Amino acid sequence: MFDAALDHTAHAVLAVVRNEASELTETSEGVGFELAVIDKSNQNDIVYQVRGPNGVMVYRSHGAPIKPLAGAHDRGFGVARIGGEEFRVFSLATELDAATIHVAQPMARRIELMHASVARLLVPGAALMIALVLVVALTVRKVTRPLVRYAAALDDLVVETDTSVDGTGLPTELQSVSRAIDRLLAKVHESLVHERTLTADAAHELRNPLAAMRLQAQIARRSKHRPETDCALAELLTATDRAARMVDSILALARLDARTGVSIGDGEVDIGHLMQVIVSEFTATAELRGIRMTTSKDDSAVLGDEDALAIALRNLLNNALRFARTTVAVDVVHDEERVTVTVRDDGPGFTAQSKRRAFHRFFRGLEEGRASDGAGLGLALVLRVAQLHGGSVEIVQGIGGGGGVALHLPIRLTHRSSRDPVQDPASSHVAGRGQGCV
Repeated sequence: MFDAALDHTAHAVLAVVRNEASELTETSEGVGFELAVIDKSNQNDIVYQVRGPNGVMVYRSHGAPIKPLAGAHDRGFGVARIGGEEFRVFSLATELDAATIHVAQPMARRIELMHASVARLLVPGAALMIALVLVVALTVRKVTRPLVRYAAALDDLVVETDTSVDGTGLPTELQSVSRAIDRLLAKVHESLVHERTLTADAAHELRNPLAAMRLQAQIARRSKHRPETDCALAELLTATDRAARMVDSILALARLDARTGVSIGDGEVDIGHLMQVIVSEFTATAELRGIRMTTSKDDSAVLGDEDALAIALRNLLNNALRFARTTVAVDVVHDEERVTVTVRDDGPGFTAQSKRRAFHRFFRGLEEGRASDGAGLGLALVLRVAQLHGGSVEIVQGIGGGGGVALHLPIRLTHRSSRDPVQDPASSHVAGRGQGCV
């Protein structure tokens, strides 16, 4: 800004002397005439010198030094030190160097003016900054007050709560976050309910086999006859097997309950092939009971967790074999949207009560007029696996009035070409061996 003022002053002075350059009178001493001050109350810190055609000084403003501010041929900006004082100088000449103008300003005056300007700017600037800080602090406090209240409400939540946190007053941008937290709290509460229910029910159900094991052990210990001892030990092994199956089922259900979302895997699972493998595991058990197993093959694939689906299929087959009299039929079919696995038997079927409670945890149906020796978790596991895969389970009509369960799974894959044609259930017999999970 200071240099621009020098430039403007030089051009203004040059405009005045340009037409008078030919009439400039040079002094013999070469110090020029010092112009008189007309208005001393409005003195300017900028001084100038005017040189004639031969480079001799002709005029100089009031206060300008006698010694030239710059060389006769200097042009543009420069710095000169005269009499111990430093000047910022701008030099400008007319055409053909008829006149040369040197305009200068003391550097000390520049620094003084700069300090004064900074002082005049700092006071209102500091006041404005303090005001801005106060306004921003109050605004932030007002805006964040709902957030602080919301955070305090989250801290006050107890594990057992099943209510959402009031997000009233939160900014619009955070309403979606509040709803997401409410959904998370609902999931956490549901998981806790599942865990506590499973723990309580498991503890209750395990008391029966443990009590039976203790009783049979005591009988075997007191018995003095080998047949009685062998019978007690056989019952002890049966109770042990039941407890072991129940523990395995509880662990499997706990692992599945720990998973969230409607999809627990993105692997491609060939349901038809997996069903054939599971069927082969149960063939030895079926043969021992005199039960014929038939299957129909479908080469459909779904996205999911193969291990979890295998648990569901094993439980379907194991339940069917427990209640079947002579036949168990397994069908795997598909349409454009889903794959359906249906396991049917020719047993007593489902009563009205068992249909309502079939998928409840630890509910055991009647087997030959008495409660089944299963853990009551088989269909609960099937339901949980179906839910995690975005599918469903339903009770269907079995063979000759028997029972049946259909597992529906969304395909979410383009159906592949079948390697083998779908067979009639009565035309396929699969052999194998294995133990089911109850």
